[in-house]
Formats: sequence, structure tokens, C-alpha cells
Amino acid sequence: MDVKKSFGIGLKLLIFTFLTLFILPGFSTYANNLNKKNILIINSYSEGLSWTKNESGGILDTLEEAGEMFDISVEYMDWKTYPSGENLKYLHNYMKYKYYQKKIDVIISTDDAALKFALDNREELFDSAPVVFCGVNPEGVKALTAGKGNITGVTEKVDAEGTIKAALGINPELKEIYVVFDNSESGISTWELINKAAAEVCPYIRLVPLNSGNYTAILNRAGDAGKDGIILMTTYYSDTDGNTVGFEKFTEMVCQVSKVPVYHLYEFGLGHGVAGGSMLSGRVQGELAGKMALRVLNGENISDIPVYMGKTTHFMFDYKVLDSFNIRTSLVPGESIIINSPYSVFRENKNFFISASIIIVLLSGFIIILLFYLSRINKIKRELADSNSELSQLYEELTASDEELRIQYDELTEMQKNLVQSETRYRQLYEKMLNGYVVFEPVLDRENKIQDIRFIEYNQSYLLQMKTSVSIGLGQTWTEVFGTVNRNQPIYLRVLLTGETEQFEAHDAKNNQFFLVNAFKLNENQIGVVFENITNYKSAIREIRKLNEELEERVQERTQELQSAVSQLESFTYTVSHDLKSPLRAVDSYIRIIMEDYGRTINRDAAGMLTSVRNISKEMMEMINKLLLYTIASRSELNFEEVNSEDLFLACFDEMKAAYPDRDIDLIIETGLPNVTADRILLKQVINNILSNAFKFTKGREKAQIRIGSALTEKEYTFYARDNGIGFDMSYSGKLYGIFQRLHTSDEFEGSGIGLVTIKKIIEKHGGRTWIEGTQGVGATIYFTIPYIEKNA
Repeated sequence: MDVKKSFGIGLKLLIFTFLTLFILPGFSTYANNLNKKNILIINSYSEGLSWTKNESGGILDTLEEAGEMFDISVEYMDWKTYPSGENLKYLHNYMKYKYYQKKIDVIISTDDAALKFALDNREELFDSAPVVFCGVNPEGVKALTAGKGNITGVTEKVDAEGTIKAALGINPELKEIYVVFDNSESGISTWELINKAAAEVCPYIRLVPLNSGNYTAILNRAGDAGKDGIILMTTYYSDTDGNTVGFEKFTEMVCQVSKVPVYHLYEFGLGHGVAGGSMLSGRVQGELAGKMALRVLNGENISDIPVYMGKTTHFMFDYKVLDSFNIRTSLVPGESIIINSPYSVFRENKNFFISASIIIVLLSGFIIILLFYLSRINKIKRELADSNSELSQLYEELTASDEELRIQYDELTEMQKNLVQSETRYRQLYEKMLNGYVVFEPVLDRENKIQDIRFIEYNQSYLLQMKTSVSIGLGQTWTEVFGTVNRNQPIYLRVLLTGETEQFEAHDAKNNQFFLVNAFKLNENQIGVVFENITNYKSAIREIRKLNEELEERVQERTQELQSAVSQLESFTYTVSHDLKSPLRAVDSYIRIIMEDYGRTINRDAAGMLTSVRNISKEMMEMINKLLLYTIASRSELNFEEVNSEDLFLACFDEMKAAYPDRDIDLIIETGLPNVTADRILLKQVINNILSNAFKFTKGREKAQIRIGSALTEKEYTFYARDNGIGFDMSYSGKLYGIFQRLHTSDEFEGSGIGLVTIKKIIEKHGGRTWIEGTQGVGATIYFTIPYIEKNA
């Protein structure tokens, strides 16, 4: 049994080993072949061309470093040698035969001819494969890819400006640049770029084109370049006689005949006698294109991979050539790569010397530190013993502090919980608030001038307030969303610069909408803006303004009608009052004559009645005079002048005192009385009427007093005259300013009932107010105001 069991185990191990070594690798290889990606590299020029070799090498090395299995096919169009339609036809048939039944996953083209061939034939030959290009200048990319998609790549941008600046740094006295280029399309476009760069860098430099004639004539002209000039090489492959010369070979030939430094725009020129320059690297172009192709092969959409427009150049110089022209390496740009430098022990082992120096310094430092700490250790040993008791005490304090820390931890936990709740409430408020809220980020140009604003955040109410159905993506600019420039951009920039909140109205002319906008600074780059649609409010304002205008017109019309009626009424009152005085004077005269001529024959009752009639006539005459005064006060024009109110009160009081010589009454001025701007005559009438009332209603007092004072507010002076007379019941105060209205009979107190009405009329003509307060049995106070007018007004 043991033998059989051992045999079975051995057989199983043998089968497993066979499967592992022979069968399974076959299946693995087959599976890998099924998933292998096919890459086609199409080169515009021949394999022996250095530029093409560098580009293709950069692509292949990048694909190899990816560590994946690719089926890579490399083709060369040799377009420099065979730039003809027959060559294109041959290549078409050749590639149709070779790749017709092979699915190409990505095409990588180098230079213009390959890109054009790939785009023209990919639908027929390469199953519409995506194309990644390199070695094509921006103008060529624009022309070749117009109207075509599924393309990306690396643009070839020669740095003529950088090379010219480097040459000027080496030779500030430079006056002429001899430019070598052929008459191909790429050669002509390079010449135009150099013209433009030279004009921007140094307009006074003269450019001499070396492109006409055969290559022998060009070499002769290059050899004649003066000491204040340089030669700038571009690409030169064939001359006007059709002679083909390799890039590197012709570069060497030019450098051999030149008496001045030769600069180059392409990396392949280095090592063939050129001094250097800002050189375009074919290898860098190929590496970048290879990385883009890997992104496409890994499933990334080629339309999401933008065309690379950056620099693929770097400054490179040849030490031997610089030395032959006595040019110091310190004159070349600092980031330059210098080849053929003489051997230097320090330079070649620079890292070693630096590392050794650092190690020596560190070791010295460590020794000093060790000596220092040895002395410290002895001191620490002594201090440790002393600190033992302190540590014990500290431990007790820490134990006591543990409870405090726990309490603080609980408080911090509660604070964090409150912060989370606050954040939640803020977010709910932000999402539910009725006003629109949006966060903008200004888009500035190089001169920090605002060009646009970008949406960073907004709530749903913003769209409702804007009354728009457009879709706004975070990160989009206003112009991208609405197609127009936001006219409030300068305000937003001012808020960002000053930090001050601004409120303003904005108008959307397109949709005839109005918004109330509050803008405030959130941080150094963002602005918070609250929007409120006030279109309905503005419409209501317009309607109200229109109604107000109509109302003002109606009020003006009614006022004119009322003024006309009042004027007519005043004229009527004046005429009637004046005309009534004549018959009253006649009645008084007739009664006086009767009393003088027949007084003795008239019985006592008749004489009493005639006396009463005569007294009534006198009272009627007095009332008409007062009414005339009131009418005059109403109709008279104001003659404003500066009036000393204190002098006016004293003068009126003296006149009144003279009219009542038997009265014991005092005038007390409680405050200073100001100078006012008023009509002196009418103001005197007001003061006379006020003092007259005080004299009348204090006649029952043994010691009568009138107290005068004033106060100044922002707009007016307020005067008061308080007496200690009989006063009145305030419930009847409404009658006091009516014509002929009295609270006492004429038997009790003399008067016509027009004095207060006249006061009110005159004060109102001055723009002031008047009112009266009183307490029965205590006294009354009359108030009036005069507007404050500055002297220079």
C-alpha cells in the first residue's frame, strides 16, 4: 500500500511539473497576445536623420519603460529625399498591404508629413485610430488638424528669441545675424519666426538670409561674416540646385568656414562645431508624445488630453567651441548644459567632496555636542536627586489635574458637537434662504485687471432670483454661462481690494430685471454676494411715482383754486369790514346827538337803552377793527430782518404798562432771548396780543406776573409767555383759535376773540407753530416757534 501511495503522489507531481513548465506558459503567452496593443510610429524622414532618430528614440524608450507588451511598428517616409506624390502613393499601397487587417490602437507621427499622411489615410488604412503627433509647429498643427478630431500631440516651438538673447549676452556689440535655412515650408516658417523674435529682442540687429544659391555659395557667404556678427543655423537639407546635404554634415561645413560663433536651434547641431543656443530637443518631443500615447492606450479619452504647447528646449553649449572664441562660460545662461568641459577633479567628484565636507562638519559638531553633554550629564545627575521630590509633588498635582483635564475634554466634546450642529444649521440656512447667495472668484489678467468672474458656489434660490433655467457648473465663468460680460465686475474687484461691503442695484437689460446686490469679501480670492430680485418693487415704485405726480398735479390745481377762494374771501372780508364801519359810526353819532339834544326829555329806560345801543356799536366797531387787523396780517407780505426779540418784548411791555397805569404786574425774563429773522411789525403784533391777553386775564391777581423764555432746537426757536391769571379748562382749548371764540363773557373780560387767531396766522406765515396750555385758576402759557435761519443763508 505504501509503494502504491508513493507512486501516485510522484505521478501527480510529474504531471503538475509538466503543466507548469510547458502547457501553462503557452496559455499565458496566448492570453497576452490577445490583449497586446498595436502601435504604429510613422516618421516623416529617414531613419539615419538625427532629428528623427532622437524623436523615435524618445518614443520607444518611453513605451519600453511602461513595462507593458506592445506590438510596435516603425515606418519611415523619407520625405526629405522623396517629397513627391509617387512616394505617397507607394506608401499608401505599402501600408494598405501591411496593416489592412491589423487593428491599430494608436498612431504616433513625427513631423508634418507623417501627421498629414496619418490623418489623410487613417479611416481607410488604420481603422480611424487616434493620432498623437510631435515635431509640428503651432501653425502647422492648426492647418493640418482643422476640422479633424481624435488628435492630440506636442507642438514644436523653436526658441529663436532665447538663442538671440543668449548671443547678445555673450556679445553685446552684435550687429548682424546670418540665418541659414532651406526653402522648404518648415525652413521658410522658421525664418519668419526668427524675424519676429529679433524685432522683439533687439530691433537694430540686421538679419541676413542665407537660403539662395547652392550650398557652396551659402558657405562662401557664411565665411565672409564679420566679427560683429554671428551665424544662426536652422534646418538645411537641400539647396536650390537640388543637392541634398545632411543636417549634421552641413552644420560641420558651415562651422569650418565661419570666423564667428555659430548658434543652432536644434539639439542635433551640438557636437558638430556650433557654440550652442536654446535648442529644440527631438528626444523630449518623442518622450512627451510617448506619454500621451500611453494615456490613450490606458483608456483615457484623447479629446481630454490637450495639445502640449510648452517648451521642449534647453540651453546647451560646447565648451571647446566657446574656448576657441575666447568666450567665458560665465556669459552663458545659468541653467545651460555644457558639453566637452575639461576634466576637473573637484567638478567630477563635486558630490563626493560636498558629502565629505558635510560629514566632517557634522562629526565635529557631534564631538562638541558630546563634550558639552558629558559635562551636562554630571550636572543632571546632581539635579535628578534634587528633582525627585519635585517630581513626586508634580505627580500629585498631575493626578489632581487629571479630573480638570477630563472636565475640559467633556467641554471640548460638547463644543465640537455644538459646532457640528451650527454647521448643519448654517448649511440648512444657506440652502433654504429665500435670497440668492453665490460665491465668486475674480479672473484677473497679468496686470491684475479683472476680465471675468468664476462661480465657486451658489444656492438654489440664486437661480430662482435670477429667473433663469441655464445650467451653471462650478468653476465656470460668467461669460461661459451667460455669454456676456458682467458689468458689475469693477465693483467686485473693489470689494476684494478694499475689504469694504458694498450695496448696489443691478439691472439685467436683456430680461428687464432689477436686483438688490450686497457684495462682501470672504477671503483674499473670493467674494460673497447676496441677490434679491426687486423687479416687482421697482415696478411698484414707478407706479407710486406716477400716482404721486398725478396727485401733485391735482393738489396743485386744488391749491390754486383754494388760494383764489381764500384771496376772494379775504378781499370780501376786508371790504365788508371796512364798509360796516360807516353805518356804525352813523348810529353812534345819531345816538350821541339824541342824548345831547333830548337827553333831559327822554325817560330813564329809553336813555338806558340808547346807551346800551351806543356801547354795542362801539364793541362792534372794535370787532371790525380787529377783523381788519387779522385780514391785513393774512394778506401782507413778510419783510424779513434780524429782530432782537428781548428788546421787542420789553418795548411792548412798556407800552402795555403805560396803557394800564393802575396795574401791579411784573415781566420776568427767565432765559436769554435770541435775535430772530422775522417781520418786525407782525412779530410786534404777536407780542402785543400775547401781553394783552396776559394783562387782561391777570387783573384779578394782587401780584400779577408774566414769565418769558425761549429754547433753541435744531430747526427752530421756541418762545413761551406764562402768566398767573385765571387760566382755562384744557378741554375747551380747541375753541381758542377760532375767530370770535371766547371762554369768558365781555362783562368778565374785555376783548374780541380775534387776538389768538391773529397770532396763529402771523406765526404760520413765518413757518412756525403756536399752541396754548392752561390750568383753571393757575394760569395759562402761550407757545410759539420761529424757524432758525443762519445769517449767511
